[in-house]
Amino acid sequence: TSILPTVLLGIRAAWKEDIQATAAEMVYGQHLRLPGEFLHSRRTNEELSTEANFVKDLRRHMESLRPAAVKRHGEKTPFVFKDLATATHVFVRADGVKTQLQNPYDGPFTVIKRDDKTFTVLVRGREVKVSIDRVKPAYCLNDATATRDEDNSLP
Repeated sequence: TSILPTVLLGIRAAWKEDIQATAAEMVYGQHLRLPGEFLHSRRTNEELSTEANFVKDLRRHMESLRPAAVKRHGEKTPFVFKDLATATHVFVRADGVKTQLQNPYDGPFTVIKRDDKTFTVLVRGREVKVSIDRVKPAYCLNDATATRDEDNSLP
C-alpha cells in the first residue's frame, strides 16, 4: 500500500502511443513534473536514448554494483573492563535463576591467576576458575573487604 502512489504516478505519467500523450497531459493540459525532474529540465525525445542504449546502460550499471558488507547483528562481544588486567579483587556474576532481591554479583574475591579468557579466584579457600565474561573489578577501599573472601560463596 505504501508503493501505490508511486505506481499511480507512473501510470498517469506514462506515454500512450495511441493518443500521443500522457493521461496527465490530457487532464491538466501539461506534463507532470516527476520527482527526478525537479532539479533537471525534461529532455526532448531526440535526446532520450533508445531502448537498446537504455538496456546497455542499465546492464553496465547493474554489473558495477557490489554487495554491501555483511553485518553480523547476532554476534555480540561482551564488555570487558580495562581495570581487570590489574585488579586484585573481582566480583563474579551469579548466573542462574535469581531470587527476589538477590545481588547480581558475588564477592569480592581475591584474584590468584588470570589468563586471556579466565580468572582463577579464591572462594572459601578453594581456587575457582571463572570466565572473564562473568567478572568485573572490585575497587576496595581497605583490607577489611579482602578478609570477607571466606564469607562469600558462588552458587
